[in-house]
Amino acid sequence: MGLRARKIHALSLLFILAAVFGSGAFLLAQDLSSGSYTILKRYLYPRYNGNNEIEYLVYGMTAVNKGSLINLTRPMIDLVDGSYTSIRQIDTINPNDLYPEPYPLGSKDKTIQRFWNDSHHRHSQAWIFAEEAVFDKSTNILTSDNAAHFRSRQLDADGVGFDADNDRKFIHIRSGVRVVLRLKEKKAPAEGQTDPQPQKEETKP
Repeated sequence: MGLRARKIHALSLLFILAAVFGSGAFLLAQDLSSGSYTILKRYLYPRYNGNNEIEYLVYGMTAVNKGSLINLTRPMIDLVDGSYTSIRQIDTINPNDLYPEPYPLGSKDKTIQRFWNDSHHRHSQAWIFAEEAVFDKSTNILTSDNAAHFRSRQLDADGVGFDADNDRKFIHIRSGVRVVLRLKEKKAPAEGQTDPQPQKEETKP
């Protein structure tokens, strides 16, 4: 089945997602009164929910911890599909691996499929890429003034600057937003047949 791309331009865009960043992330805070801080290279932090399922992975080429703030270079957020209870079940990006790059907006289907078929991405619902970002542990908000790239299996977006708020459960790309929405094409019924009746979705109480 082919895919149809639709481009949408807007000044700002709000993505409602599952919890992206949770409280308690980065447990390496130092006491700034002593002037100390922590620098980590090839940072990886897995976030679990109350059901002991992995919600997301936070990567950083470097992570500098100063008080309540974590300064990340090359931050990447891997939003996991919710069916994994151990990081050992996921092919994480190791220190010797190359960091993945977001495919260009509007790429051909083969390029997009190659990205999602990679072993580092098969477990993922979406990825967020940036050059730099700051995570404030006191507010559970990650912010960046740099170019941001959001990639998911149904929607891709690029923009400048973003704010990710765990408590309000959203990611807001501030400006210059460009979006590609991939829709499955409707299959035409065979000759002499009518469209099948849509099935009702089962709802949970």
